Amino acid sequence: MKIFFTIAALFIAFSTTAQNIQNVVSLINEAQTEPNDSLRGEIANYAANTFESVISAEDDFTATLGDIKPISVLTSSDNRLRVFSWGIQFADGTYTYYGFVQARSDNGDLITTRLIDKSDSTPNAASSSMQSENWYGAIYYELVPVGGKKSHLYALAGWDGADLFVNRKILEQVRVKSNGSIYFGGYFTDERKQNYDRLIFEYTERAVMSLRYDLKLKMFIADHMTIPAQYNGNTKFSGPDGSFDGYKYMKDGTWMYVPDLDIKGARF
Repeated sequence: MKIFFTIAALFIAFSTTAQNIQNVVSLINEAQTEPNDSLRGEIANYAANTFESVISAEDDFTATLGDIKPISVLTSSDNRLRVFSWGIQFADGTYTYYGFVQARSDNGDLITTRLIDKSDSTPNAASSSMQSENWYGAIYYELVPVGGKKSHLYALAGWDGADLFVNRKILEQVRVKSNGSIYFGGYFTDERKQNYDRLIFEYTERAVMSLRYDLKLKMFIADHMTIPAQYNGNTKFSGPDGSFDGYKYMKDGTWMYVPDLDIKGARF
């Protein structure tokens, strides 16, 4: 395995950015098909280290990356933030997530930050402020600026495969600081009028939950998830009940919960 890593490193040193990214994609795919969990993690970590080296050498968002699935790439409409994320599933159904953020500082420098997945070791993750070193790992699929041009605030919607029994959707807020560093966490409320740093929706693996931003309504729209009474709050049985809720960013910096939305004409 060490010989393989050495050869791969030499190949990367003499390749273009696009070629290097494709090499990382190949490593991620190899990790996912490796039957031994220990080796799977080793290959996945090497892929992440390689990816960090490649994107850290870039000084703008214009490099042509090509089709790099399974890596999710999201770029904000103001070109201040770009987010990369992907996950590796292990034999027990759990995931480890890998993420990187590239953000513009106020002086124009492009800062690359690696995200370290600590979701499994963070108690009460929904109510914990997080930074790059203790990230709630997910694969992000939507990135939306909120709060105006000068706020440097963004909302992220993500998916977490969790385990063999439940999946999760995450609604996260990220702030880009003046020096290009990032901070995760916002002021969210839910139907129980409780306050959270992020919203984590857990539901049965057999269900599908929608969580998307609607441009017309200017809010995130989510399937309302319920658990039949006989299952006593067990999220293994949580699923959509056909109604929809909204989560809207307000001028005071909070996210307002909007129940029972009429979504006629919504685009999500």
